[in-house]
Amino acid sequence: MPTGERKEGRENRPAWGEQRMADGISRFPGTREPLSADIGLIRCGDVTWIFDVGSTEEAAEMLNGLRGPKYVVLSHFHQDHAANAGRVRCDRLYGGGYTCKKLAKGMGVAELTEVTELTEFADGVSLFPIPSSHAKGCLGLAYGEYAFLGDAVYPAQKDGKAGYNAGVLQETIRLLESLGASRFLISHAEPFEADASRVVAYLKAVYALRQKGRPWIFPEGA
Repeated sequence: MPTGERKEGRENRPAWGEQRMADGISRFPGTREPLSADIGLIRCGDVTWIFDVGSTEEAAEMLNGLRGPKYVVLSHFHQDHAANAGRVRCDRLYGGGYTCKKLAKGMGVAELTEVTELTEFADGVSLFPIPSSHAKGCLGLAYGEYAFLGDAVYPAQKDGKAGYNAGVLQETIRLLESLGASRFLISHAEPFEADASRVVAYLKAVYALRQKGRPWIFPEGA
């Protein structure tokens, strides 16, 4: 990815320190061991939007310590992003269709609002489904020039290799180009913030590697 290396090789950060990215936008970095995703925070007046909730007790404690109304958005169902969904107290909880099904069945989280199309809110936040090879039911959050994407632009593991489904990748590219955001925020990447045009250019280069009759693309180094 043009964002740099995934932080699987980065040292664990034992201290949770909020990192400001822009006015009203910040994040709490994730950890490698145990694996816990980056958490995005968007403060709109009295409301704090939370993008992903991580998997560690420290993450849950930090989120429960935030004051005021909290609206949680889950990017997808993987444990490092959503394991704390049943532990974090919030006023609203949003997820994609597949995420809602997985969490209701496996984690006992029942009160999720399913997002199946672009949904815009009065405070300027918008939620949108993202076609993704990495996981079913991915959801993104846009606010101003920034878009939180979770793991949606990463490949899947297919037959022991990292690959993209060509048809899904084409849909991913179209969606990203339609957002109008100039900065993409991608979990597990270092740096966390990436130039949107570079990310789209990388995905287009991968898509250009597709071969007729082969639904999967396996780029080297993905």
